[in-house]
Amino acid sequence: MREDLLSEFPSLERYIYLNTASIGLVPKRTIRAIREFSERLMEEGAVYLDEEAEERVFEELRLRASELLGCREDEIAVFNSVTEAINSIAWALGRGGKVLSTSLEFPSVIYPWMRVGREKGWELELLEPRGFLIDEGELLSRIRRGFRAVCLSHVEFLTGQRFDLKALAERAHEVDALLIVDGIQAAGCIPIDVKALDVDIYITGSYKWLLGPMGAAVAYMRRDLAEELEPGIVGWRSVRDMWALNSRLRYAEAARRFEYGTSSYDAKVGLAKSIEYLLELGLSRIHDHDMRVSGKLLEELSKLPGVSLITPAEGRGPIVTVETKGVRPEDLLREVSREGREVAASVRRGLLRFSVHLYNDSSEVEELAERLMRGLRRGF
Repeated sequence: MREDLLSEFPSLERYIYLNTASIGLVPKRTIRAIREFSERLMEEGAVYLDEEAEERVFEELRLRASELLGCREDEIAVFNSVTEAINSIAWALGRGGKVLSTSLEFPSVIYPWMRVGREKGWELELLEPRGFLIDEGELLSRIRRGFRAVCLSHVEFLTGQRFDLKALAERAHEVDALLIVDGIQAAGCIPIDVKALDVDIYITGSYKWLLGPMGAAVAYMRRDLAEELEPGIVGWRSVRDMWALNSRLRYAEAARRFEYGTSSYDAKVGLAKSIEYLLELGLSRIHDHDMRVSGKLLEELSKLPGVSLITPAEGRGPIVTVETKGVRPEDLLREVSREGREVAASVRRGLLRFSVHLYNDSSEVEELAERLMRGLRRGF
């Protein structure tokens, strides 16, 4: 294990941490930045966080997010969570029509459309999976005239299936629909170029693969689209001159109109610092590493008796999910943590999910596979 990783992630001495799809580990440099900001803010108040400093918090994150996603700074809106962003965007869209997603989606991707659709007169159409996977050909064929939007994840939280956003965007635009993407399981482990992908809106959150604290999210919104939309949530930050603090609701240009109020500024400081760290390491390098190690994990798990792979070999992110037949995944996970470093992973919808990121390596994969084999043989 490399010393530079241990200095940023000291808990790696205690855990085989394969749970970034749930919560990512935060590097020490980010923790220090958050601590310094929070302490000074609490001790010095507005002397430290004056108007210029307050604007700088958002502008710094906006800059880093634009570098991460490959867009202009004015096409980035800062939110507190992906859920909040999707809700605000859902309220911003017009009335009538359909929204397409899948029944495998994380609830926050589909619940807002259900709720807002009651007021907007939308119909949410959910494509059912085959097994645990979505047939992309069928998904493309379901995008028809009359749809307002297609909203889904870049990488599915349950299986790690990765969608071809370029193909989906092309089909959506043929029928005048928007492609709205939840990238919380992709950004930070997969290089993203929203312009090349031609997506309309791409949202991602801080606390998974971006290795930030909870309480921050960013959304790319195509500039011309953002100018057309009226935000679903508004406040003092939503206007052109937010420090005027008057009664005139004149929206800020482009995506910034979707920002509305005071929030956990320390989380925004932290996310900017973590994105800076990831950019310094190189997203292509991180992606190559994550896919190589997760590929090794797929290979090792395929050899285990009573274990069935759910994650596809192709078209995936660095999430590896398996079904453990005859064994409760919670019990198996508990069993493999009895020896050596504790194994951190997740159980989702009755499946055992591992997620590989930059702080994992092949030796951990081999150790995990050996422990799983011993546990399955004992039958505990």
